Amino acid sequence: MAGYLTLMVYFTFNLTVEDRKERRKWTPTEDVVLISDWLNTSKDPVVSNEQKAIAFWKRIAAYVAASPKLVGLQKREPTHCKQRWGKINEGVCKFVGCYDAATKEKSSGQSENDVMKMAHEIFFNDYKVKFTLEHAWLELRHDQKWCGASSTKDKVQSKRKKLDDQSAQSSTSVPGEDDQSARPVGVKAAKAKAKKSVSKPSLEEEEREFHTMWEIRQKDFALKEKLNNQKLLDTLIAKTEPLSELETALKTKLLKDMLA
Repeated sequence: MAGYLTLMVYFTFNLTVEDRKERRKWTPTEDVVLISDWLNTSKDPVVSNEQKAIAFWKRIAAYVAASPKLVGLQKREPTHCKQRWGKINEGVCKFVGCYDAATKEKSSGQSENDVMKMAHEIFFNDYKVKFTLEHAWLELRHDQKWCGASSTKDKVQSKRKKLDDQSAQSSTSVPGEDDQSARPVGVKAAKAKAKKSVSKPSLEEEEREFHTMWEIRQKDFALKEKLNNQKLLDTLIAKTEPLSELETALKTKLLKDMLA
């Protein structure tokens, strides 16, 4: 019995130590290097389309380890890079929506700092945690590759469902067609495309599809904006201490919008 308890203590201690190693916090510098390596690697058609996921993240982990900005730091495993990127991507996507909502509520006289403050308040009200990835948002917000992938994610998923529902009735649909809009075309795919002609939708069909998706996305933004405004108004109303001049003006504007 004593030997069994000793073994349990030994394994528990080792697991705790290993868990602590894996939970080593990422610094903002590490985040920026990871983001840069992910963007550069995902833009390479050979890497992003022709390799398996494990090879993709091994390559990124190797780039992170070789960065001169991280000299002396413990190397990150591919799984750690993948997990961290998932958290960064999810958090920044959420903050983008909050920032858009704050931008739409911006009134004359308000500065960029006021908009950022409001965006952080909306994020906290929506998700009950503070947004701590502003450095990552600054790196990603203007990148065409990331913006395109994040903005078309919902579109790809909805289009997949639509194609599945119509596949039994239509023989002209090509499953997976929309996946190509979210990632670059691979070398093999490019060669195959050059060897055979592929029918393309007409300009009018593309315009109709674009307008349809744009209307759906506008409705989604309007609904999210309404919900965010309602939560922000509830927060201002619930405050017990006197409101600042900015908060009072915002409260008045939100009340007018709600009653309009």
